[in-house]
Amino acid sequence: MPIERIICMISRGRILKKKGFVLFFCLLSFMAVSVPSYAVSPENNSLLGSWLAQKAMTGEWGGARNKLANKGVDLSANYTTDIVGNPAGGLRKGVNYAGFLQASAAIDFNKLASLAGWALTVSNYLASGRNLSNEIGNFFGPQQIYVPGDYYFGQLDLSYTFPGDKLILEGGRLFAGDVFATLGLWQYYVSGGINGNLVSISTNTFFPNFQIATWGVRATYEPDKHWKFSAAAYNANPKVADTFRHGLDFNFSTDHGCLGITQLTYKHHQERNSGLPGSATLGGYYNSDTFAGVAEPTRKWSGNYGVYFIIDQMIFRGEWPSFSGPAHLSSEARYSEKVKHAYYRQVVSPVDRPVGLSVWSAVYAAPQEKINTEVYQFAGGLVYQGMFPNRDRDVTAFCVLYGRFSDKLLGQEAETVLEFNHRFQVGQWCYITPDFQYIFNLNGQHNIDNAVVLGVEASFNF
Repeated sequence: MPIERIICMISRGRILKKKGFVLFFCLLSFMAVSVPSYAVSPENNSLLGSWLAQKAMTGEWGGARNKLANKGVDLSANYTTDIVGNPAGGLRKGVNYAGFLQASAAIDFNKLASLAGWALTVSNYLASGRNLSNEIGNFFGPQQIYVPGDYYFGQLDLSYTFPGDKLILEGGRLFAGDVFATLGLWQYYVSGGINGNLVSISTNTFFPNFQIATWGVRATYEPDKHWKFSAAAYNANPKVADTFRHGLDFNFSTDHGCLGITQLTYKHHQERNSGLPGSATLGGYYNSDTFAGVAEPTRKWSGNYGVYFIIDQMIFRGEWPSFSGPAHLSSEARYSEKVKHAYYRQVVSPVDRPVGLSVWSAVYAAPQEKINTEVYQFAGGLVYQGMFPNRDRDVTAFCVLYGRFSDKLLGQEAETVLEFNHRFQVGQWCYITPDFQYIFNLNGQHNIDNAVVLGVEASFNF
């Protein structure tokens, strides 16, 4: 049976109902365990071992890929899918599929045309599937990869890195979520409440992330290996997010004002054999647009702001495995190197970090109750890389998400999500993550049964 037909049947809920879906979840989990990690036997010269050890599923295209990269043209693609269902709780039971395909090009003009410091990244997206939140009735979406619509034109980022690689300027169609209010460890979660960014921000204000880019400028100053300061200004016209515009509305309307964001990050022990790595990030934003009241839509208020704080720290560690992912994603890579490559919401390569346990926490506050749906979001979690012998690139993750609704929204208080999963790093270019979520007080209400969500995420680099 063709895989497209299977996915269609899954998304329509024809083959995965209650016990059947639980069985399907367990079967995929078993399959993931049964496939050995490519890192177990690096000397494995079998056809399967060699294929899994490639950097991408499609290989090097007979050497053409490397030739292009050496000339400054990097072509890449990723497909990520979430198949999730709620065997218990929620408004009604269902099983939904969501998929997201990204194809990107990155051009280093120093290699291509001897224009030192200049680079350009361009990305295109194709979304598919349905949102399980429509079946459950919750706030924090259980599928981080789901977005409405189909085709989107995304990033068009022209950057210049000044000599010394400390100051980087960017302009064009930019994201905010690739730099602001994010943490690398969040890529291990399937919940849309935390994977990528603190989702409450984009609920309260226009925040270009994931597939939505807008006109903007950004400056990043990274004086050394510890400190990084970023500041950006974005056109705050929310109409660019309309699905029927497909990201192709290049109108520079100033009717909705400007979104300004600043962020300061401190990192330590990111070098191999240097100790326990960690980081702390403090950021905030101000949007000059006018906002309707959450309880009084006819009333308008000018301006909206929010602040956030994110911290992560490894608390014990073992060996630091070799990093075989892209060089710009290594722990020691500077932003001047990262800006030359396309931003991917979901990254197949595990975070460049030692085997061991890390703890992280985040808090976001948007105190203006009259205009913000969620006034607080708290999150915290544990990430253990290499829990099991000979699988030092597999990752076990747990987190708690808490979102507090505005007091102006009567009948809504707070929603809480518990998530536990394990990522099986099958190859350099793919992983499979069986996932469990339990959602309390769906949409902050007490009249909907708490929901159990089982799911599987898979991601592939082409």
